[in-house]
Amino acid sequence: MEVQQLLKVINPKKETADVPLIVDVDGTLIHGDLLYEVIALSIKQSPVQFIKHLPLLFKGKALFKEKIFQLVDLDYTCLPYNRELIEFLVNEALSGRNIILATASPTSAAREISKVHPLFTTVFGTENNINLKGKNKLDVLVNNFGSGNFDYIGNSNADRLIFSSSRYAYLVNPTKRLIKSTGKDSHIKNIWQTKRASLRDYFKEMRLYQWIKNILVFIPLLTSHSFYSLPIILTTFVAFISFGLVSSSGYLINDILDINSDRHHQRKFQRPIASGKISIPSAGLLSVLLLCSGAIIASRLNMLFLYTLLAYYITSISYSWFLKKLPLYDVFVLAGLYSVRVFAGSVIIHVTLSFWLFAFSTFIFLSLAFLKRYTEMIAITDGDDLKKLNRGYLKRDAASIQVMGIASGFLAIIVFALYINSEDVTRLYAHPSRLWLICFLFLFWISHIWLRTSREKMTDDPIVFALKDINSYLILIATLILITASL
Repeated sequence: MEVQQLLKVINPKKETADVPLIVDVDGTLIHGDLLYEVIALSIKQSPVQFIKHLPLLFKGKALFKEKIFQLVDLDYTCLPYNRELIEFLVNEALSGRNIILATASPTSAAREISKVHPLFTTVFGTENNINLKGKNKLDVLVNNFGSGNFDYIGNSNADRLIFSSSRYAYLVNPTKRLIKSTGKDSHIKNIWQTKRASLRDYFKEMRLYQWIKNILVFIPLLTSHSFYSLPIILTTFVAFISFGLVSSSGYLINDILDINSDRHHQRKFQRPIASGKISIPSAGLLSVLLLCSGAIIASRLNMLFLYTLLAYYITSISYSWFLKKLPLYDVFVLAGLYSVRVFAGSVIIHVTLSFWLFAFSTFIFLSLAFLKRYTEMIAITDGDDLKKLNRGYLKRDAASIQVMGIASGFLAIIVFALYINSEDVTRLYAHPSRLWLICFLFLFWISHIWLRTSREKMTDDPIVFALKDINSYLILIATLILITASL
């Protein structure tokens, strides 16, 4: 039975005499801040319109909020709600108590939240150029209920004035300082302490497991047979670290921009930013620190490497921003981001990237990019869900994506076969004919991952799948043995 129906059964049209319970939104009812989410979404959806609205801040934060919330279509059903608090509010509402929602977000946002959780009898929000926060919120509550005639649930220092005028104070994830100061002026009835973001959450948001992709910077070192030089190996390793820091910065920006669509994904909704464990300001600050650290390291190695790294970063952000919405453009850009890593590896050790390596990497990475997109598409049964993920594809495009992906993988094998017969191979290898067996290994691997994908047993990232796949490890070991035997 719905909450609203239960309320009608237990307390039909009855005005309770109990003291009303006032609930804040940001950091209290939800894990996170609606304003930061709306800003992130508006920057992604319409950056020009967002910039046009910035001057409104000089006319007051309230007017800016009201206008900026109108720019985006925020899905209030998937916000990271505080489930423990909501359970408490439902029990209070079922006992006949009036539950009031009071937020510094626009009143329109408060109404949308009340539609998702129909337990609020009244909502208050920012409107008429009055930012409902701190003293402004207190004035509204006192005017409506009287000083000391309401209980308040909040989480920040801005709520201290309200706590002091409430009958009971309920705190959500408060700091020790807030607990101490609130306890002096009011009676603390209850405290909810949900699990705060840990160091592990920040590492998870950095996606350290994705750094495995940056091993591609070592490929030019291997193909040029420079792996006998310890200085070159160390330089490439430092480049690997630099690339990892910058790519993690990009992942953070990507998760901020995709916060709305990630909450509709069967796995990504658990990411620390989407789940509200890590705030958008904290994620943004960490992203800047990682970018600066990676760029400084890159500048000490090689300026051309730095420029390559920055080009990768800009392209990566552009992909997260809008390119992933464009059919085919998205997979070609994604494949290009893989190839840039190989090019960066050649830049750092001052070797020319061979035509054969460039051609092979282009086709193999294009196949993986198609596979990544195909995996997302077949995991979705509803066309509306595909639209929510900000992809420009239709459900019926999946078959075409599969064909193009498999064809790209096989073209990579053809390139490798032609490479074996080239003059470059006879110069680098004493027994090039032994490399032919690698073609069969690659053919098996491409067939293997696409077969797994068609059976819906592939993760949404083929690189992550390969790290957990025994067949991929066996093929890698066999390939390295054959290369060594061919030298």
